[in-house]
Amino acid sequence: MAAMCLCVVRRSCKEMVIWASRRSGRGFLTLCGNPIQHKTEDNQDSMGSAKTRKCTAENAMQHKMPSSSCASQKVLQLQMNELVKEHQTLQENYQKVVARVEDGNRRMRKCVEDARLYGIHSFCKDVLAVADILEKTSQCVTEDDLANSNPTLKNLYEGLCLIDEKLCKIFSKHGLEKMNSIGLKYNSAEHEIVLRVPSVDALPGTVVKIVQEGYKLHGRILRTAQVGLAIEAQPHFKER
Repeated sequence: MAAMCLCVVRRSCKEMVIWASRRSGRGFLTLCGNPIQHKTEDNQDSMGSAKTRKCTAENAMQHKMPSSSCASQKVLQLQMNELVKEHQTLQENYQKVVARVEDGNRRMRKCVEDARLYGIHSFCKDVLAVADILEKTSQCVTEDDLANSNPTLKNLYEGLCLIDEKLCKIFSKHGLEKMNSIGLKYNSAEHEIVLRVPSVDALPGTVVKIVQEGYKLHGRILRTAQVGLAIEAQPHFKER
């Protein structure tokens, strides 16, 4: 009987120990498992929110990048337009300066050329007075005078003719030439009317007589010619 009771007690103790051990294990797991599980869930929530914030920041950067690139392109375009306008302005100013310099050089060359060609203008006018005297002196001697005169006058006349010929060559060398207006139509720029000559053969307004010959220096009038202009002859001149 006692043995049976002892066996029952032992079995009951074992069951109690097993039950207690199981109960304590469940409590420990329950007590310890819930915080771990809560911590894991918190960590997952924090990681999810961090990922969300990161994605939001990346999306914001992606939205900002196109707008900032467009703004920079606009700024560069404006700067390029300003540089193009400045280049055009500088190009125009450069062309104006070059044209002004070329015009100044052209004027300078013309002044130098005019000085070279017409610098002897006053000197030529003075020499023409001497040439006129020499020409009139030569014309005063006729062929009869030469035939009946002594050799000295003849030699003097030949010397005057040589001087006149040499003077004409010098004039031609320096661009000084006679107008030779006989038979030409009257030109107010070249001719000065000193008398009018009735003429049957010449047309009215034509130069028929030279009182003083005119000269040109390199095509420019140096001295006008004093001329006699033909007019229509009266009836009694025609009859004669």
